[in-house]
This record gives sequence, structure tokens and C-alpha cells, in this order.
Amino acid sequence: MPLHVSPSHLEVEDFVGLSGQINGQRVIMGIDLAPSAQHMQEYALVVINERGAIIDRREGVDWGTVSRLLKRYKVDTIAVDNVFEIGESISEIKKRLGKIIDKIRLIEVTRVGDHYVKLAELAFREGVLNERVPHLSPLQAAEASALLALKGVGTAIIEPSAIRAVILISRGRSLGPGGMSQGRYNRFQRSAIKQVTSLILDELKKHVDDSDVECYVQRSKFGLERSVIVLNATPSRVKKLLRPFRDLIKKSGVNLKIMARIPAFDEKQAGFDHQEEKPIIVGLDPGIITGVAILDLHGNLLFVNSGLALDKMSIIRTITKFGNPVVIASDVRRVPAVVEKIASVLGCAVYAPPRDLSVEEKRRIVQDNVANFKDVVKNSHQRDAVAAALKAYFNFKNKFMQLEARAKELNLSRPQIEKAKALIVKGFTIKEALERVMFDDRPDKSPTTAQAEPEIQRLRSELSRLREKVEEQSRAIRDLEESRLNLLKQLKEREAKIEELEEALIKASLKSSRTSQDDEIVKRRLEASAKTISELKARVEVMERDLEELKRLVRELAKGNVVIVKEVRSITKRSVEEAMKYEVLGEGEIALVQDPTSSNVEGIELLIKMRPEAIITKVDKMPKDVLEIIKENCIPVIDLGEVKVERASDFLYVPSTIKELIKSRKEQLLAERDRSLKEKLKDMLRKYREERARELERSRQ
Repeated sequence: MPLHVSPSHLEVEDFVGLSGQINGQRVIMGIDLAPSAQHMQEYALVVINERGAIIDRREGVDWGTVSRLLKRYKVDTIAVDNVFEIGESISEIKKRLGKIIDKIRLIEVTRVGDHYVKLAELAFREGVLNERVPHLSPLQAAEASALLALKGVGTAIIEPSAIRAVILISRGRSLGPGGMSQGRYNRFQRSAIKQVTSLILDELKKHVDDSDVECYVQRSKFGLERSVIVLNATPSRVKKLLRPFRDLIKKSGVNLKIMARIPAFDEKQAGFDHQEEKPIIVGLDPGIITGVAILDLHGNLLFVNSGLALDKMSIIRTITKFGNPVVIASDVRRVPAVVEKIASVLGCAVYAPPRDLSVEEKRRIVQDNVANFKDVVKNSHQRDAVAAALKAYFNFKNKFMQLEARAKELNLSRPQIEKAKALIVKGFTIKEALERVMFDDRPDKSPTTAQAEPEIQRLRSELSRLREKVEEQSRAIRDLEESRLNLLKQLKEREAKIEELEEALIKASLKSSRTSQDDEIVKRRLEASAKTISELKARVEVMERDLEELKRLVRELAKGNVVIVKEVRSITKRSVEEAMKYEVLGEGEIALVQDPTSSNVEGIELLIKMRPEAIITKVDKMPKDVLEIIKENCIPVIDLGEVKVERASDFLYVPSTIKELIKSRKEQLLAERDRSLKEKLKDMLRKYREERARELERSRQ
């Protein structure tokens, strides 16, 4: 079926090598998925310029070819009759458009306002087709889509100016089972995420207004588990802003991902028409992942969803599609700032429970009031939002029931009852709400209402005038855009000439620069080698000093001038076991306790069981009860100030004169023990004699 194209319908052959000619012009690609290739994903495509002339047309191509042609012809607009022909889901569409998603418009030509029109009918109506046809071939559909988009028909699904960037900052790797350093690495990662988040926020706020930046964080003990930054800028611009910090972020071990958020897609997920007058209750669970739940005033769940770092405007757009919110509910007593801000924008009340809802309580509320809750509520964020909304509904339920009963007596309509319920939520009594509804709905309006009607008419007239002004400005913008493209074309021609001259200059200086580059590489390698040699020399010097100290220690040991001392960190079970495990401390050796203040019963028993020849420590720091237990077992305790402890590499040693000191202390402890035993025996014998004397006295009586 012939397509009517104005002004000139040129064939592909006329545009061989055209890529240089189309710079600075609008380039539109129409795409259509072949019906018989649903699983093979083969496309027909037509590329046209701003005059409607065909640059390229192809059939039976895969998406890889489509993607290459988008880049080759610098396409700025993609036209389709159904966006889901590009991908079966929103995420697949985003993935396929990839790096060009914030540089290209995606137009769904068959979507006019809130309605869809058959492509063939729309093409005939707009003059693209000369006659009505029941069906178009894939190539004809692609060409018709491109021409309709050129005429300004359809709805923009992706608009580069509306795309927002989302920055996700998280750990560089997951923290599985680990060893002794696991906790330290965990703390380092959380601290790094916090520092990188602060760094990025500071940099972004230099270039973007504070009001256009939103940050959501998941806090932890030592920093942040992860953070999400949403800002009103394109991903490509954000990447340019953060490029100077790329190496720094990489070294920090933090994973940073920049994604695109497309508002039009987010709004389509709700899938309901705007119901401005219907009062609704909203539950919100804000955070990195935000949960949204919407109920009517009968407690019926209308909508529940969750998303990664949903910004305030996305949440508000979703809510207002279902009606007029009368209350926004939270599941915690201290209402989050995001909830208060959204409620302020929407002009509705905020509900907070008297205490934070527990997980068990929220689970029970959802299970008892949502049919097939396992299929409806997908995660904990959605559950919390639903529970918050239901809790708010239950807070007003009794008043709603009383109002329903009273309204039946007064024979009020359902819309009147819904309005009265909304007034109750705002703080009116049942009587006041009913009176207000009945009074407002009377044919003879009050003076206030009569005065308001001219104002309403004036505002409507003003709105109509503003819409006309916006349309006029839009036309002016399109004219300016056309002028800009012409100027851009001239600029590119001059840039091409400059590039030729620069290329000649580069070739001339290439020989000299190549030599200097080689010299720089050699210089860097020599510097690195010199640094390595210096480090190795320092290590050799340390090892030589250690070796000399060890030789001297061996000589002194052979002469009997010194005695080796074994080190124990403290008198705890763990420290003593470590010393035994690594064969640091053996039976009958001298032990040096570094920290006598730290001890426990198991450690004392284990140390005494080892029967050390003596213990060297800071006696004034050792607890008195521990000191007494050790002395009772006849183990000499020598104060660190009485002997000189020296170190050779990993070995500790003291002068051999300590042997005499140990012998003296040992004899003293044994003598004290003998005296103590004698005193105990004498005391026992005395008590025995006294007891025996009393028994004899009783027998005589």
C-alpha cells in the first residue's frame, strides 16, 4: 500500500554515505516487530530525516543491527506502535537502549492522550496513507510510525529531559564466612560507603540544586550498608561529573552503579485512570526500597507496590492516580520526614500509631485482612505499607460504621457518605460531617458557595489561557530548535575543518612526542626499581640486626649468663592456651605475664597446672586474690622492676642471677606453707582435746 510522503520520497540508494549529511538534523527511526518472529525478535525499520526523506529501510534484522544503525545515523527519536515490541518488560527496554537512553526520545505513536488508535487508521487520518487499509506490513508499519512521529503524533514514553539518574552505592563484594580479619573488613567497607556517599553528595551539590537531590541510606554500626542517590539529571551528565573520582572510588572497594529512572514507565505501572474525587488511605514505608499501599475507605486494598529509592514526585503521581488521599499512614510513632513532606504537598492528614508496630503485629494485620496475601504482598516493605494503611483504617472504622448507620437513616447517597468519611478523617465529628455534606449538596447554595463559583470560572478561564500560552511557547521552542539545528550543522562543518588541521599538526609532532613518551616510561620504571631496591635494603638491614642479636643470645646461653623467659599476654584461659598451643610456654619454665590485670579462674588454674618455675610481672597491678592463689601453690612471683628483661628478635631473656632470686623466694614460700600447716595442725589438735575433755566431763555427770 503506497505511503504519501511529503515533500520528497527518496530511496535508500540516494543516501549512500549520508552519515556526514545528516549531522545537525532530526533523524527518526520507525520500528516494527515482525508478527511471525515473536521468539526470534526480527524487526523491520525505516530511518527518515526531518524532511521525511528515507535514509535507510530494512527487514528481518535483529536488535544488534538496530542498535548499530541508531548510532550510525545518530537517531534522536524512535517511533513504535507499541513500546513493548522493543522489549517484553520495562527492564528489558532499558537494557536494550542502554547508554543512549538519556539521549533519545521513544514515541508510542498509537497512544493519543489516554486512548490508543489502530496504526493503519491513525496513518490514514493523519494523511500518511492515501487510503484506508485493514493491515500494514512490518516495513509499512515502521515507515508509518516514523512519519507520524515526524508530524508530532503520539505520546513520548521516554523523554531525555525527564530521565532521572539513580546512583546505587554498595559493598564491592559480599561478606561471607571469614577469618579473624572479617570484622575489620566489614567495618572498613561500611565506613568506605559512608565516605564515598558524602564525597558524591558534596560534588553533585556543586552542580545541581539541593532540591533536585534526594539521598536514602541504610545505616549500620560503623557507617552505611548501602545508599541510593536520586537526582534530577541524566545518567550521562552524572557520569561526567563523577569521572574525576573514578580511580578513588575504585580503590575504596565500593561498588557504584548509575542507573536511569524513566518517570513515564513508573507511572504506567499503576495502570488506573485518575480518580480525583475518590477518598483514599495511603500507607508508606519510605527508605532505600519504598513500599506504597492504597486503601479505599472500606478497607479494600486498591494498590500495593515497592520500588528502589522512589522519589517524592513519583510517589505522589502514583497516589493521585487512585483518588484524593485523606490520610497518609506510617508504621512507626516518629513519622519519617518523607511522609510528612508528601502529606504536606497533598494537603492531607498524617496518621502515626501510638507505638512502633512490631514485625509480628504487622504480619498478623496483613494476614487477617488481605485475601491471598502471599500472592499480593511480595516483600516486607509492601507488608509494612499495607499494615500502616490498615492500622489507620481501623483507627477510624468505628466512626465510619456509625456514620454509615446514620447516613442510611438520612437516605444519603454513596458519594455523600464517602465525602463525610473524608471529613471525619480530617477531624470533624459525625454530626458535623453529615451536616456539612447535606448542606453542600443542597440546590440553593450558601453565599460562600455562590461567591466561590465566579472565582472557579475565572480560574478555569485562566487555566485555558495558560494552556494556549504554553502551546504557543511550544511552537516557538520548536522554531528555535530548528534554528539551533541549522547552526549546529554549520558548527560541525567548521569543527570538521579544525579537526583536519589538528590532525596535520598532531602528525607533525607525533615523532618528537613519541620519543619523550618512551623516556618518561623508562624514567618511571627506574624510579620504581630504585624504590624496590631501597625497601629491600631496609629489610636486609633489619634481618642482619636480628641475626646479630640472636648470635649474641646463643653465646650468652652457652655461657649460662642468661635464662630464656616465655611470654604470656594475660592470665586468661585463651592467652594461656595460645602460649601452650604455639609451644611458647612449657612446664617448669619462667613466664612473663604482660597484663596481670586481665585474668579469670580457668586461666589461673591452667597456669598453675603448668607449674612455671616463676612468674615475672607487675606485682602492683596483679589482683590480690590472684597473687595469693599463686603463692599458695609455691610459685614465686617476681616484680618486673627487680629484673632486667631484654629482647632478641622474638626471644625474651633475663640475667641468670634470677635463679638465686627464684630459689630464695621458693624457700620463703615453702617455709610460709610449713608454718601455716603447723599452725593448722596445732589448732586441730587443740580443738580435738577440748572436744574430748567436754565428752569426758559429760560422761562423769
